[in-house]
Amino acid sequence: MTSVLIQTPGAKISARAGRLVVETVDGVRDVPLDHVSELLVLGNARMSTAVIADLAGRGVPVHFQAAESQVPFSILNASTGQVEALRQQLTLTDVQQLRAARGLIQAKIRNANWALQRLGSPVTLKFAEVVAAKDADTLRGLEGVAARAYFSGLRDILPGWGFPGRSYRPAPDPVNAALSFAYSLLLGRAVAAVVQAGLHPAVGTMHVTHGRRPALALDIMEPFRAPVCDVVVVGLLRSGRLPRQTFEESANGVRLGRNGCSLVTRVLNERIISWRIPEALRAQVQGVQRVWQGESAVWWAPPVRA
Repeated sequence: MTSVLIQTPGAKISARAGRLVVETVDGVRDVPLDHVSELLVLGNARMSTAVIADLAGRGVPVHFQAAESQVPFSILNASTGQVEALRQQLTLTDVQQLRAARGLIQAKIRNANWALQRLGSPVTLKFAEVVAAKDADTLRGLEGVAARAYFSGLRDILPGWGFPGRSYRPAPDPVNAALSFAYSLLLGRAVAAVVQAGLHPAVGTMHVTHGRRPALALDIMEPFRAPVCDVVVVGLLRSGRLPRQTFEESANGVRLGRNGCSLVTRVLNERIISWRIPEALRAQVQGVQRVWQGESAVWWAPPVRA
């Protein structure tokens, strides 16, 4: 399966003889529609409703990001024939939810250690207590302790950036602004994975369900945040490819400017595609469903060594 990224201005997207066809000033490229796992369109492109309907009918999410500074929106096919999955989600016991949450947090901490090692930080997070957590509040407390230690490690390897730790709404510094933007790009893929499984994104197993917040999608993406987003953002900051002048500061906080959004989007999508993150997110949703049922699951880990 293939994640297709289109970012050439004025591209024309069509379907012919069972193939997705992309025409740009550089020529024509095509891929079998059966091989497309997701389509991400950055910037302005021409795409017929027939292509969108065809992809949606195949269960392929289509993500649009008209401008670099905008969060992508997605077109997803309504789930059919998966009523049992939704019924299970809405009738979960505290024990079932806790079991899945423990697995997700263990994977998150393990993958955060991978990211810290990859970035050259001496910090190592421990998660032995997570295994023994008896209730959700205790588990969230342990996750909070680990998160603070993790971002403290990032702070130490980013001197001069004024990064105090994770903070948002609004972002008070460039590091938090870049992280928030990267997380928003990953969240769209997580929402798609949850919906494709017939589940409701807002009904979480770890994050508290609140309003329109996609709590379950946030749960699913936790193990992916550090390796997929944080390592990319920190790498761009440390290399100078994302300089301070790329950010815009106002009374409403700090935000990533247009050029910075374009760079983060391009580099992050390269990682998402090369690491087959959409497929991995769908597999993680299935893993959570198995754990809800009392079975074991394999939690996602980066496909390369730290």
